[in-house]
Amino acid sequence: MNAPAATHQLREACRYCGGTQGRIEEKGYQDCVYCLGCDRFQYNAPRCETGKPVRHVKTREQISPSQRARILIVRANGRCEICGTDKRELHVAHLLSIDAGREQGMSDDELNDDENLCAMCDACNLGLGKNPVPLRLAVAIQMARIRLVREKLPK
Repeated sequence: MNAPAATHQLREACRYCGGTQGRIEEKGYQDCVYCLGCDRFQYNAPRCETGKPVRHVKTREQISPSQRARILIVRANGRCEICGTDKRELHVAHLLSIDAGREQGMSDDELNDDENLCAMCDACNLGLGKNPVPLRLAVAIQMARIRLVREKLPK
């Protein structure tokens, strides 16, 4: 049997019942805060608020600066290929994660090929964690890349 979760002080009183104490429930890589009084979702708490170690994006030495620039600037035009924002720092991320690719027997060269790399903001990249990008989204990204290439072709 699991030990009861520790209480968490809500940032502000619950808008439904006025409660001030909550509980944290981890869903995926998010720490979701729920009111103890009415058990309704309040907000996603950052790790610095919940006391968990803050996750950081790793820079992989296998991705050269010229490849990084090609992905971030030339292909993605300075925008996150997942959410479209240009307001956050961008990273070169993997569509099929390193862990998932290695489980499939892929080499580092295959995993770090331009086709498996994507420009992502912190929120999208860290939100995925070690999970691969969902197939539907990966196909949409590839189709957008094809349209971009076609637009650049002479008519």
